[in-house]
Amino acid sequence: MSDVPPPTAEQAWRAANEQLRRVVELKDAEIAVLKALLEEERAARRLLELRLAELERRLGMDSSNSSTPESKESIAAKARRKAERLTSQRERSKDRKPGGQKAARGSG
Repeated sequence: MSDVPPPTAEQAWRAANEQLRRVVELKDAEIAVLKALLEEERAARRLLELRLAELERRLGMDSSNSSTPESKESIAAKARRKAERLTSQRERSKDRKPGGQKAARGSG
């Protein structure tokens, strides 16, 4: 057999302790890399959220809230504006009589 004596309990503890230190160092390095990746992802997400907000703002624009003339509006924007006009106009009072003013001359 070999002439190497078996390690003492203290030597075994030291070896195990050293191995655990190496594992902790590797995990610390891995955590640092993951934190950097997380920060990059957060920055990219912020940029995407800003871009989305800008695109939603642009999508909601029509001739009423931008400098675009009505003739250049999309068909959907025109239909939406027309629907808003129909629902927002006042209804004629039921007790009003039809016709023009009393003193106005007729065209007949």
